[in-house]
Amino acid sequence: MAEEQRKPKKRMTATKAAASIGPMVKEFITGTNRARAEGKRKLAYTFIVCHHEEILRAMDVLPVWTENFAGICGVKRAAERFLQKAESLGFSRSLCTYALCGLGFDQWREELGEMPPDAPWGGQARPDFMISSGQILCDPRTKWYQAAQQFMPDVPIYNIDLPHPLFDPKKDHREVWGYYHKYIVDQLRGLVSFVEEQTGKKMDYDRLRELVALSDRTWNLVHETYELRQAVPCPMGTGDAMNTMVPLCFMMATQEAYDFYVNLKQELEEKIARGEGEVEDEKYRLLWGGGLPAWYALNDFNYLNSKGASFPAETTYRMVVPIYEMDIPETDDPIEHIAWKWLGYWTHWYDKARNRPGSEPDVERLIEYIENYKIDGVVMHLAFSCRTWHVGLIWQLHQLAKIYRPIPVLMLGGNGKGDKVQRELPSLILESDIIDITSYSEMDTRNKIDAFIETLESVRQTKAA
Repeated sequence: MAEEQRKPKKRMTATKAAASIGPMVKEFITGTNRARAEGKRKLAYTFIVCHHEEILRAMDVLPVWTENFAGICGVKRAAERFLQKAESLGFSRSLCTYALCGLGFDQWREELGEMPPDAPWGGQARPDFMISSGQILCDPRTKWYQAAQQFMPDVPIYNIDLPHPLFDPKKDHREVWGYYHKYIVDQLRGLVSFVEEQTGKKMDYDRLRELVALSDRTWNLVHETYELRQAVPCPMGTGDAMNTMVPLCFMMATQEAYDFYVNLKQELEEKIARGEGEVEDEKYRLLWGGGLPAWYALNDFNYLNSKGASFPAETTYRMVVPIYEMDIPETDDPIEHIAWKWLGYWTHWYDKARNRPGSEPDVERLIEYIENYKIDGVVMHLAFSCRTWHVGLIWQLHQLAKIYRPIPVLMLGGNGKGDKVQRELPSLILESDIIDITSYSEMDTRNKIDAFIETLESVRQTKAA
């Protein structure tokens, strides 16, 4: 591998908040290793977007975010040896490379009895137990920890099932909400019992209620902060958002997360007041319409910025709909509220989708961002090993093309003659992987971006004419 592939240039950020994330992530990774050495707190392997972080923190359990560690290995271009280790154990490279990286690392750590040499930021701490969840989203999340248990047979697993009503254009999801809510509440109460058994402590429901309220305030604040990016020029783009998502995904139910977004909101407001944008001369406003990024190639965002392209919005890691916009019942029970919040988020765009024949919720979310953020084009990333999330992205682009297809419009000029202009939404599909750098070609990617920029410029000039 070439030297420049092993040691990527540091991505330039547009905000101070995004620049502060690296040390923050390093601290909570090294912090789990300190906790492991001290033996005073229980550690739990777990995944993001599982709506159970408040339960863990209320019981003083420290989450070990296995997806995050795999992502760090990708950012540092240090994942390949762990992927190869997993392959040597019989796992296929076509599986989720997050899972492969984690499995390769865990087996190596258990084999050595210590961290593998030169483990990024000290390595991934050994857990006391593991919490998995597929969420009707990601099969590897259910099987990953089962596979890891081969190397750690003494570490128990709890699998939490978090379903939501599948979209049916002919039915109102509220008709079955009660059933799903009861089921999720039972799953969450089962998790509480499991953690109580593992820790030897009983749940403090007053403490849980406080943490759930803190998460709600943070959740609403994230929405209000990100909505500021509708400003022209955009003060912060998706490149930075791939950093500023960290407190939302890995630090909820903490005061640190809330304070982070207070500071980010203030920074964006100040940039807007000064007229400062993510790029100096904003020409194109793009939507990151789907897909995890190639963590080893975040500099591609800087390359797009250098072409005058800004990213005011993204669907990836933007997992908030304000509580006050959710059509959910009120309850004083924190477990019941967590369940309603889960259902409220995943069904938020169902009504809009039912009102547009042939649409579906993910497409409605894209349309909402396109209209609200004055989007000129859509970029998506198809990661070959992340099929469960990335499947359907091309179909979504096809649906958007039906809505934003070129439409001849008669514009009367001063000479009374009609000129035809087009309304269209160009799209770019990038292809590589989340952490497997062998799938990536910088030259091919930059060539695709250059061609996309030419298309955007052609559309821009046509509209200007």
